[in-house]
Amino acid sequence: MKTTIDEPPGEPSPFPWKNILTPTDFSAPSKQAVATAVRLAEQCGAKITLLHVIHLPAAHPIEAALNVDSIMAAARESLEEMAREIPAALLQEKLVRLEPQGTVQGIIAVARELSIDLIVVATHGHGRLERALLGSTAEKVVRHAPCPVLVVHKKEVLSQSHQTPTK
Repeated sequence: MKTTIDEPPGEPSPFPWKNILTPTDFSAPSKQAVATAVRLAEQCGAKITLLHVIHLPAAHPIEAALNVDSIMAAARESLEEMAREIPAALLQEKLVRLEPQGTVQGIIAVARELSIDLIVVATHGHGRLERALLGSTAEKVVRHAPCPVLVVHKKEVLSQSHQTPTK
């Protein structure tokens, strides 16, 4: 079922987003975020930039340098596969970026460089302990982004007999 936002004729869109950035790690939650970005882009007339950031820690430069080509090739192939799910008219760019400072820094840098209006990012719903120890990428993007961020949570299916979320 496709939903649309009805606007009175002649009034500007309440959603002024024209450039949407969707970072992905190719997980199921990331695919949901891409699907959400597609629906928004269709409704707003926006373009989507897909981004995959590869964090190569500076601590192991020799090992990382030896594998960069294969890592980049695999990431580009996965990004191409994901891009096939997006209508060509909505796809602006597909970017794979190496970032020694970390995934969040890569996302924020691209958002600034491309004058992104909205970032659509997935959350993986990790537990409290893991989030407390490591922090959430989505949470850090929200804190540091130069634009609004839409966080897409993983879907939960309601059981009809118990009416409680199941995963």
